[in-house]
Amino acid sequence: MNDEIPGRAASERRRQVAAARRARALERSRARREAAAVRRDQVLERSRQRREASRERQEASMERARRERHVSLLDLVDRLLDGGVVIHGDITLAVADVDLLYVGLRAMVASVETIERTYGVSLSARGASLSSSAL
Repeated sequence: MNDEIPGRAASERRRQVAAARRARALERSRARREAAAVRRDQVLERSRQRREASRERQEASMERARRERHVSLLDLVDRLLDGGVVIHGDITLAVADVDLLYVGLRAMVASVETIERTYGVSLSARGASLSSSAL
């Protein structure tokens, strides 16, 4: 009977160690989920703020156009670049109902600031070697 007690104690100790490892792993997993939730909330808040700022700029631009009752080409281009515009087209060259050439066009026209703000893509060249004084 004395031989069984050390074996049981070792087995119990292994179970306790395994349970402690599982508890630590669960705690780490919970902490990672909480951190991911915080990051997701921050991204959603920044996105909401960008949408709200864009909406305010659009409203200000529309109000200015209503006041002035005319829109100059510069205002129109400014609005298009601020909001962005997608151009989509297809061209097919055919002779005797035989398609010889197909060209598909999809282009997005927007300002660099709009693309960076809306999509979070950094297009600006920043760096010491690219500054105007270095050139």
